[in-house]
Amino acid sequence: MENKIYLGDLKCYIEASEEQKKHPLMQPNRCFDLEKLPNEEIRKEMEIFIRWRGTRLSPLSIRSDIYPFNQLCSCLSDQLPQLQTFIGADLEKFEKKCKIWLMLNGKNLTQKKMRTETGKEQVSDAELIKYVRKIVSFFNNEEKIFNFNANIWYLKNIPIMLRINPTRRVKSINFQKISQEMIREEVKQILYIHLAQKALGTVLAELTAINRFSKYLEENYSEIESLVDIDREVIENYLIYTNTEATGRKSYSKELEHLKAIFRSAANVLEEPELAQLFYKDDIGKQPISVYKVYSDSELVRLNREIVNMDEQVARALIIHQMLGTRISETLTLTQDAVQKGITGQWLIRINQIKSQRNYEKVINEDVKLLFDKACRYTNEKYGVQKYVFVDEKNPEEPMQYGQIQYQIMAMVTKKQLVDDHGEKFGVGTHIFRHCYGKKLTEMHVDDLTIAKLLGHVNTSSVKNYRRVSNALLSKETKGMRKDMDEIMKKIINEWN
Repeated sequence: MENKIYLGDLKCYIEASEEQKKHPLMQPNRCFDLEKLPNEEIRKEMEIFIRWRGTRLSPLSIRSDIYPFNQLCSCLSDQLPQLQTFIGADLEKFEKKCKIWLMLNGKNLTQKKMRTETGKEQVSDAELIKYVRKIVSFFNNEEKIFNFNANIWYLKNIPIMLRINPTRRVKSINFQKISQEMIREEVKQILYIHLAQKALGTVLAELTAINRFSKYLEENYSEIESLVDIDREVIENYLIYTNTEATGRKSYSKELEHLKAIFRSAANVLEEPELAQLFYKDDIGKQPISVYKVYSDSELVRLNREIVNMDEQVARALIIHQMLGTRISETLTLTQDAVQKGITGQWLIRINQIKSQRNYEKVINEDVKLLFDKACRYTNEKYGVQKYVFVDEKNPEEPMQYGQIQYQIMAMVTKKQLVDDHGEKFGVGTHIFRHCYGKKLTEMHVDDLTIAKLLGHVNTSSVKNYRRVSNALLSKETKGMRKDMDEIMKKIINEWN
C-alpha cells in the first residue's frame, strides 16, 4: 500500500474540468501522508475514507481536508495511540480527546466564518472535530440503520412508506430536545404512527411543537415525567405562555394545533381518553389573516437582472418558476417528459404537486418551452439522461434541492447588496414569486376559478389573499408599467438565451 495519497491521483482531480484545472489553488502534488498515522490498520481505513471522499467532493474541497487530516495524525499519536480501528469508535470520547489535543496545542475549539449567503458571522466547531465526525459516521454506517429505540431516527431504512418532499432532503428525526425520558418514548410511539399517516414535513412540525412544550415543562413543571401527568391546568398555563411570553413566532396557533394532534393520538396510544379533551374548542385562536408579500415591478427587475447571471441551471429554474407561478417544489420536480402538445396545438406542461399529491396541466408559451428544452439538454449533457429537468449535483437521479436555490439567491443578494424599494436588504423567499404571479392575475381581472386553476388550487378559498394586495384601480394605474415589465423580462430572457 502506498503511504502517500496525492491529490492528483484522486478521482475528482482526474475528472476535473479544464476550467477547474486552471484554478490557482489546484495543487495535484500535495498529498495525505499516511505515514503520520500511528498504525497500519488506521492507515488502511484512512486510505479508504480519503479515496471515497475523492469521489464525492470537488478538487478544491478535498484539498481543504489536508489540514484536519494532519491535525488528526498528531492527535491520534498524542491522545489515542492505542486506537486500532474507527469501527465501533465512541464518538463522544473521541471528540473529547480531540478537544484536549486542540487546547494543549493552543488551537481554538471553535471557528468563525462569514456566511456568504447572509454576510453574517457564524460560529462552528473546529475543523478537526467535524472531520472526526465524518470519519466515525463513514465507518459505522449510522445513517443506514433505523433503530426505533435510538434518540435519533435515521430514515433511510425506516419500514414505512414516507410522504416526503424530494426537494427538501431529511435524513433523520432527532428526539434529543425532549428532556423528559418517558415523554420522549411516548412521543416516539405517536410520531411513528403519524409517519405512516401524514407528510414528513407535518410530523417534523409536530416534533417542533412538542420540543417547545417539553422545554416549558422542564422550566415550570419539573415533576412531570409523562404525558399522562398533564392536566388541563398545565395546558391553560401553556396557552397563556404562548400568548404573552414566548418569542420566536408571530403566532403560535398552527404550532398549538400540532401539539393538540399529538395529545389526540396519545389518548389512543397510551389508552388515556382524557388526553384528547385537554384542549378545548376555543383554545387555539385563528391564524392571522394572510397578507401576502409581493415584489413591486422595479424590485422584480432588480432581482431578475442578477438572477440571469447566477449558475445557469439555477437561473433557468428561477425564471421558469416565475413564469409558471408554481411552488418551488413543483418547479424543481418537473420531469423531462412534462411538456407536450395539446389537441389545440398549444404547449402544455404537467405540474406534479408535492403538497397535495395532485397533478394538473397548464398552457405555456414558446419562451417557457425554450427554457425548458435548454434546461433538459444541460442536465442530460452533464449528468446523462435523467428523470428530472433540474437535478441534484451529487445525486442527479434526485431533483435539485431547495437549499441550493436558497443559498445561491441569498449569496447573490449579499454579494450584490441588493435592496428593496425601502432600501432594506432583500429577504428573498422563492414563494413570493408565486404571490406576484397570483397578484398579476387579479390585476388582469381574471375570475377566481381560473386563477385557482392556474395556481393549482383545489378551490378558490385562497384567491382572496391575492386580491388583498391588488385592486382594479391599481390594475388600471399600473397597466403601462406592467407592460414595460413584461418587455424588460422578455428582453432579459432573450439576451440570456
